[in-house]
Amino acid sequence: MVFRQRPAVISVATSALLPEADCWRQAVHRAAALYGTPCYVTRVRPVETALAELERRVGPGVRSWLSFKTHPLPRLLEWWTRSGRGVEVVSESEFATARALGCDVDQLLVNGVAKHSWLGRHPIEGLRVHFDSATEVDALMPLALRCRWRVGVRVHAPDERDRRDDRFGGQFGMTTDEAVHALHRLLAAGADVLSLHFHLGQHHHAAGAYRRAVEHAARVSDAAAFRPRFLDCGGGLPGPAEAAPALAELIDAIGAARSLFAPQLEELWLENGRFVTEQASALAVRVIDAKVRPDSRYLICDGGRTNHALAADAGPHPLLVLPARTGPARLTTVCGPTCMTDDVLARVPLPSDVAIGDVLVWLHAGAYHLPWETRFSQGLCAVAWCDHDEDLSLAREREQPEEWVRRARCDADLQSIR
Repeated sequence: MVFRQRPAVISVATSALLPEADCWRQAVHRAAALYGTPCYVTRVRPVETALAELERRVGPGVRSWLSFKTHPLPRLLEWWTRSGRGVEVVSESEFATARALGCDVDQLLVNGVAKHSWLGRHPIEGLRVHFDSATEVDALMPLALRCRWRVGVRVHAPDERDRRDDRFGGQFGMTTDEAVHALHRLLAAGADVLSLHFHLGQHHHAAGAYRRAVEHAARVSDAAAFRPRFLDCGGGLPGPAEAAPALAELIDAIGAARSLFAPQLEELWLENGRFVTEQASALAVRVIDAKVRPDSRYLICDGGRTNHALAADAGPHPLLVLPARTGPARLTTVCGPTCMTDDVLARVPLPSDVAIGDVLVWLHAGAYHLPWETRFSQGLCAVAWCDHDEDLSLAREREQPEEWVRRARCDADLQSIR
């Protein structure tokens, strides 16, 4: 994959994040001293800020579910459920984690594809489940009836497209005919059908996409002679810094939904992981080598794109330097420690006196960084957690090289037993 960095440069000194910069400096300084680098640091206060803004803008009658796949940190899930909000999961691992952490069924929503391959192992009373396909309905309806699941169907929204190639609509949800047939089957069988669900995905949304999705869901509802009590509008909002146009369109669509689905509609649901968590985490890496080349200065760090920040390809992230440096700016390529040419976190002007031993703080590492973390040539890094009072604790220990050997030996022992 070719690394592409947008030419825009975000200056630490003039960044709009400056009010938060000192908080991040303090949190990362403590985390690096206690737990070493590389290290993710997650602070709950940015989550609180983003949630408060979202909930203020969309108004009452809207419930925000935690998109656990976006930032699968157990401490975040525990904090979220204590706030009284619900958690959305899309895999068996996420489901098992949520249950192990005490997430009640009333605070749990099961979405995702191919759930029939695993959800049948969990005959839990009263689960909230959205069926994604006719195959899921066939396989899971008997269990849904027996355990009195609260169910719905996911419809494929008109503007839902493949992020890399918008000629394709993607693999999620049901067509109109499929959704209507599934609703008829579920209702005829006596299932507790409560909701409709759509999700526009992570691609850039065309103007009016949210409203068209709501209107499409209303047409499915009319065709099936079914009125949902809950409409799940999924996620898809960009991070807070870029979300204004999409958020305005979402608010418009929410207004349309309240009109189209009245009077039965009780609540709208959202699952905006990126908007809520993007600015809540940072990646701390330490400079371990430096090289000067005619094209730029190269800083080699103990963490980087390959292991910790595959999302670096999507564009630049603000960078802080610990300790603060004031030397003349020089074009600098910030590299990770792996033998991969695209292991590059950033290529931006940085102070020329950034030295070996300094810590670089790569901000906006909260959305899809933890779930995309790799063990390429190394183990998983430590994760630190800062609560509402900015008290720091270790959320996940660093994986040691010896653990790879032990795991390999255990696997070999199991194979020999079999």
